[in-house]
Amino acid sequence: MPAVVEVLKQTFGPRLLFVGLQGSYRRGEATETSDIDLCVILDRLEPADFPRLRAVLDALPEGEKAAGFVCGAPELAAWPAFELFAFVKDMDAWYGELAPLLPPITKADINLGVRTAVAALYHEAAQLLLAADALDAEAAAKAVHSLRKSFLRALQGVLYLRTGEFPRDRAEALRRAQEGEGDMLRTDGEGLPLKGMAAACLVWSGASLAELAGEA
Repeated sequence: MPAVVEVLKQTFGPRLLFVGLQGSYRRGEATETSDIDLCVILDRLEPADFPRLRAVLDALPEGEKAAGFVCGAPELAAWPAFELFAFVKDMDAWYGELAPLLPPITKADINLGVRTAVAALYHEAAQLLLAADALDAEAAAKAVHSLRKSFLRALQGVLYLRTGEFPRDRAEALRRAQEGEGDMLRTDGEGLPLKGMAAACLVWSGASLAELAGEA
């Protein structure tokens, strides 16, 4: 990350406002196939900036894995606030400050963001229950991995609403999970098979949606 910050400063100068790290590398859970989820905020973002950004990232070790969120400051300030709560929580800042670049995030925004993540999990689980029998072993393994990521994202928000504290990685979420929730957080090879995972996610997200709707 220090090398990323340095090359971005050299490339964009004062236009560079913020650099952060998100995702599995931030959580210390990355595998060999994981993307490096960067957050890069410029004073403005134009199509011509992307070839320059891609070139400097590709020149770094493992730079081909670099992906993530790239945005201009005006667009970020106008971003739907309900999408930004988890975005901010899943962030380690390496350059600049993120908070001054964001719109206000209210309790109602947080509740809506959590409900949106839970609803997305419900939809994903339902689709996989429909498709599970047609998937080969490799596709099923990828589907379980995707479901586990979606469940973690939804559970982090639900745990925040339950306790006022946001678990910033899988291990912390596992320590704070209620009975049954831990089975959906287990790492690949230790957790539920696809149908069991999808069914558990469907039931959990359906119950959570009803609970969250009652609190809205």
